[in-house]
Amino acid sequence: MAGTVEALLLKVSDEGRARLTPPTVDLAAGTGLVLLPLTEEITEGLPGDGVVDGFYELTTGVADWARDLSRYGTVAYLHSEFFGGGGFHAAIAWRDGAVAWGPMFTATSAGEAEEHYTVAADRHQMAANVLLRWLGVHRGDAIDEYAAAGLTNGRWTKDWASQAAP
Repeated sequence: MAGTVEALLLKVSDEGRARLTPPTVDLAAGTGLVLLPLTEEITEGLPGDGVVDGFYELTTGVADWARDLSRYGTVAYLHSEFFGGGGFHAAIAWRDGAVAWGPMFTATSAGEAEEHYTVAADRHQMAANVLLRWLGVHRGDAIDEYAAAGLTNGRWTKDWASQAAP
């Protein structure tokens, strides 16, 4: 199975949500999270074209925007990339205009990503699951927090974009 998702996960006030002009997707009930798929159309419209240290795709423009939105709640960036069971996660979160969690970089095995990525002992230690636990997602009967949040409903950023409500 393959997939690449690059998105902001937001747990923000109604005022913060009103500031989002790009469409979002509500994640699983009870999580309080919405997903904003970071499509090219969105990222190209943001100032700042450098990439944040340690990340493959997180631009300074997206990071600045997320930091600004975090004045209204918690905003997290997630990059998940997998092919044939192997892959990596990169994540960071902001609250009150500052980094509040991370960054965290994990891979399923050595060679899946650059050297600064930690090989996770199991799926529960992958950055996305650790981030989601920090955001208050409880696994319950799901295989992991990623599934519990409903993130398995789209394997590609474009899948999430097609589900997003304007």
